[in-house]
Amino acid sequence: MDAIVLAGGRLPPDDPLVEHAPAGVKCLVEVAGKPLVQWTLDALDATAGIDRVVLVGLPPDAPLTSRRRLLRLPAEGDMIASLQAAADLLARDGNGAASDAADGGHALVVAGDAPLIDARVLRWAVDRVRERDPDVALCAVDRPVMEARFPGSKRTYVHLADVDLCGGDVAAVRLSVVRSGSDVPRRLSQARKQPWRIALVIGPGTLLALLLRRLRLSEAERRISRRLGLRAAVLVCPHAEVAMDVDKPAQLALARAALEARRAPA
Repeated sequence: MDAIVLAGGRLPPDDPLVEHAPAGVKCLVEVAGKPLVQWTLDALDATAGIDRVVLVGLPPDAPLTSRRRLLRLPAEGDMIASLQAAADLLARDGNGAASDAADGGHALVVAGDAPLIDARVLRWAVDRVRERDPDVALCAVDRPVMEARFPGSKRTYVHLADVDLCGGDVAAVRLSVVRSGSDVPRRLSQARKQPWRIALVIGPGTLLALLLRRLRLSEAERRISRRLGLRAAVLVCPHAEVAMDVDKPAQLALARAALEARRAPA
């Protein structure tokens, strides 16, 4: 399976993390001796079954390393445009160990600002994608799991009838779907930080069910699949690290402490 690492975007001058970011690039913020995104690349290096890696959005001279075949792309206009450009690049590239882009396979999509994601998390995601074979999948974490592991993380939750979930920083897409040019995934991407906007994209009935907390996870998957005309899956991950990205100084401090503790035994 190929992987796409989304690492684009410069921080605005008033962002509280900008003082930590070389040239204002968030994914180059140093955490426990490495840039944020290098932790992601190292996790992919350690994950069996990962072939090529497309790194999107960083300067070409960014000092990063990978043992996988590393392809670089500039950032596009938004996340969906970046995914489409990455899928096109994988389809054109003839040197990969497996041409997933050509045969309708999946790519793992990983955020470049979630340094606590490790090979254990990525292997879990790869296995679930192969089991369920969705067109689009998003990892999420149940609230009790998240708050037990990171009680001060201040995540945003979608409140369903049977579970409260926060979105994770690992997803998977069937590359042929990304390259189809559908506008609905872009609208969902633009609304991803606000659950009620996602519900509106899927349909007003879904918004009402969400507000009344009558929507169960399995029904949400069915509605999303029906609206998008594809198989969608929410993968509820037992590893809270999949949803621990770095957006604020408190989360940066939390990630540094966790990574330093992880390195301490070695």
